[in-house]
Amino acid sequence: MPPRLRVYRKLLSAFIFVAIYIVSRTPYNAKLGHSTTNTSSRTSFSHNKVYSTIQHRAESSLESVRVSFKLHNIDDVPVPDKFLSVDTFVCQKRSDLPPSFAPTQDGRLFDFTTTVSTDLKLIFMGDSLGHQFSQGFDAAVLEEGHESRRNVMLKYQIKRKIFDCLTISAPTRGGGVSAFWRFTKLLQRGKGRKSMACSAIETGWGQNFALRLLDYQYSDDSAPNSANIVSGFDAAILRIPHGWMKAEEITRERLVEAIHFCNEVLGVRTVVITTIAINNNAIKTGEWDEVTKTNVMIQNIQDNWKQPNDGEDGVEWVLLQQFSSFTLELIKANAEYIGYDVSNTDYLFDQLAGNLNWPQAIPMVCANKPRDNLVTECHRNKISPDGIHWCVETIGPRYTASVACLLGCIYNGRTPERTTDGLASLRRCEHDCNEQFMTLKRVDEEWIGNGRTIFSESKPVV
Repeated sequence: MPPRLRVYRKLLSAFIFVAIYIVSRTPYNAKLGHSTTNTSSRTSFSHNKVYSTIQHRAESSLESVRVSFKLHNIDDVPVPDKFLSVDTFVCQKRSDLPPSFAPTQDGRLFDFTTTVSTDLKLIFMGDSLGHQFSQGFDAAVLEEGHESRRNVMLKYQIKRKIFDCLTISAPTRGGGVSAFWRFTKLLQRGKGRKSMACSAIETGWGQNFALRLLDYQYSDDSAPNSANIVSGFDAAILRIPHGWMKAEEITRERLVEAIHFCNEVLGVRTVVITTIAINNNAIKTGEWDEVTKTNVMIQNIQDNWKQPNDGEDGVEWVLLQQFSSFTLELIKANAEYIGYDVSNTDYLFDQLAGNLNWPQAIPMVCANKPRDNLVTECHRNKISPDGIHWCVETIGPRYTASVACLLGCIYNGRTPERTTDGLASLRRCEHDCNEQFMTLKRVDEEWIGNGRTIFSESKPVV
């Protein structure tokens, strides 16, 4: 194992509440925090109520913003599919989403795209689901014309399907780094090898993967002749590889070790865990019950996370991206539209019949209720291409916005204090980010297509 990284960061005192700011018509710059306007609109979330005021602020008021995002009309910024490398991930030529998902006077669910600006060094870790959403994030964080900054270091191919094992994009919009490390088992200290090949199923993890990421060099936009070395990462977005791992294998001890691993090998201080969603590996009631228990365990790990002492290395913050509950809402809404009784959860486990490589739940993959459940009668939808993966063109913009929003709770403004009040402010910020982007809550029209910069921050009530 490479020498343990010690990426110390000066932690600042925190505010006590959350605000999501919308900075009116603020274009992105090479570095975050340099606005060309001093007028902004501020929107705060409080107990699911939204209120807005207009403020006049100095340009310096953005200097503490390290991660922000913008929402766009699809005609202006395309859906984030340009890096999708597996043909069966692509969902563009599918049946339309249910009419209830269309824009209304209350806002939009999916008819927008997202771009991100950040100086953070981020790494997505996991299996092909983490893979596809990291590709969507890269499309959002790399400016048009800078696609060559995305470097696929290791990959493998099965027929026409190209799977990334290791990628890195740098510098991103804002000067940061976005990387992906594929694994199909949660990484363990004792499973490290000096060198591992990129393959569909690994038996351990390779130090060569970590070192290639950490030693990666790139030039900064403001100093094109300079050489920056990644050295370590600020945050990891962790997709637990359920399916490759059975629910009973995903123990508290195994997951806690994986969280610590992110720091020990990559220097990470913040870990965002994506809760496990229903898919072909939880297609029976009993299987889904076990996944539900695993998600409860993940929540419990977060609730009881012990931060390192001042001056010590370690993962300081654990956040949850509530992807499981979001996708359940999505599937339920589609199930109701195509004619299922949604008063109970039986619809989740109604499967297609026919020549399939794995089970596929009808409300997850079909835009209709097929005759006799026949796969040949299923009109494929824009939610999931195959009952495992998700349509990044549809869900990717909300996923990406939620990641940027969650990270802002830590890295924008002043870092949350390690006190009861500080943690409460962080949890409220986390809740509001999930409430806005990991539910079927509509996004207000004024947030979309007008150049506004959006960012989250743990902040007190005045």
